[in-house]
Amino acid sequence: MSPFTIQEYQQFHLNTNRLEECYTEKWFKMFVPKTYNGLQLSMEEGCRKLLKIAEIQGGLGWTVNLGAGANWFAGFFDDEVANKLFSPEKAVIAGSGTVNGSWEDVKKGFEITGQWSKCTGAAHATLFSITAKNSDEEPKTFVVPREQVMLSKEKWPIMGMRNSSSFGISLQKATVPIGYDFKMNEVKNHLDYGVFHIPFQSFARLCMSASFLGVVLCLMRHCLRENSKSKVTSIIKNELEPLIRSTANRLYQLAERTENRSKQNQLLEQDAMQIKTELGKAHLAIFDVVQSLFLAGGLSFIEEDQIIHWAYRDVLTAVQHFMVKP
Repeated sequence: MSPFTIQEYQQFHLNTNRLEECYTEKWFKMFVPKTYNGLQLSMEEGCRKLLKIAEIQGGLGWTVNLGAGANWFAGFFDDEVANKLFSPEKAVIAGSGTVNGSWEDVKKGFEITGQWSKCTGAAHATLFSITAKNSDEEPKTFVVPREQVMLSKEKWPIMGMRNSSSFGISLQKATVPIGYDFKMNEVKNHLDYGVFHIPFQSFARLCMSASFLGVVLCLMRHCLRENSKSKVTSIIKNELEPLIRSTANRLYQLAERTENRSKQNQLLEQDAMQIKTELGKAHLAIFDVVQSLFLAGGLSFIEEDQIIHWAYRDVLTAVQHFMVKP
């Protein structure tokens, strides 16, 4: 993939040629079964792929992470519905983790009304996942086709990873058929695919870890190319590179172990806590070194016409995600 320009860092969407490569490589479908035109990667393979994509550019990596992570929901629908929703080449979900709005039963389906914020990938999504409550305060999660969704005109005023196209959405009496509702980790197809059995929190934290490491590697690469200060090179070679390498290796070990234990229904609460704590602490240690890099790097980190500045913004944004922290 060709290098990203500063303009691409600043805009609030990915260019068409970037998205086309995502579709061609099936990046959004890395956790979708092959029978639905996906890659069906293992958890370890997926983490390796997510890291490499985020290393290209932070916003690209974050967009693929959230889209591929949401498309993982493919395992929680009946086969016929999953095939219809996820087989198209450009199928990708954007969603919000916020519980908002309302739903009610109607003939042969559900009617949904409400507003949801910060749906990453909204500009190119074909489906949206939302959670709403009925009059009895019962929450239910749905996927809603794009044609029934209205995008907010307001962009998320975020300092980094802007091109992840995070917008709010609204539904006004949108209707979806029975079967477009789902429950997390209630696997309904491809029971032999281990990734579907990983608890959501652990799955998401593994994905976030891979993307965070890639975002930092992207900054590191730009520093080595654009900043000739000896102190910068020293920090990268002696501190940052070894720390990222060891964290990535540990991530891959945890990813493989988590998938194997989840498939055998042997994943314990302490295993999930280890992912959260061990990786989270490593991320913050990496961020501390990045801040040393910032102090050593000089003006290239604070001048808006420098690519390093925008790659640094992506790191500052990524580290704020609660799943990156311990």
